[in-house]
Amino acid sequence: MIIEEMRKKGFKKLTGPPEDWLKTFTSMEWGFREKERLKKEWEKIQPGDIFIFHSMKPEYIAVDSLPTGIIGVGVVGDKKIGIDEEAYFEDKNLRPLRIVFKEIWWFGEYEKISREKFPEKARKGTDFLIREIYYLLKNCITFQEMREHDCVISTQGAIQNVSREKQLKLIELIRPRLREPIVNPTISS
Repeated sequence: MIIEEMRKKGFKKLTGPPEDWLKTFTSMEWGFREKERLKKEWEKIQPGDIFIFHSMKPEYIAVDSLPTGIIGVGVVGDKKIGIDEEAYFEDKNLRPLRIVFKEIWWFGEYEKISREKFPEKARKGTDFLIREIYYLLKNCITFQEMREHDCVISTQGAIQNVSREKQLKLIELIRPRLREPIVNPTISS
């Protein structure tokens, strides 16, 4: 089970806006810009690495009422260099350093989220995107909850380590939110 793997291996944090997490929902991928620091971090990522997903404030749509916090957990299955097939607000070549998840556990009401690719969702308008994002962010581990359990993560940086002490406390907040993972059919276990 993922909890035992998180305890044994540890995990890192990925930070991005909810629009990008909605792309990850259907693509099972996350991309980084080809900046030197990010490239070095990306090169260290290996299949089997575990990440928690931190959703920050929206970057491309104007809405203030969405929560920020940890919205899921993913296990890396592969890495590749390529375009962002689901880019809509940005150039497809902006984030070529890709990680592909083999499994993702979302905390929200993901069964209510459309399986359409992100550009199709975005073309339906802001109200549609906000509703989809709302389902994705539902049941997130908020910063208030992290403060109460003394395990607040950094809001800075696209990718960051999480201290072992905070990891153990976060695992206890993550455990009750886990349901069945979404498994990437393109990656064999």
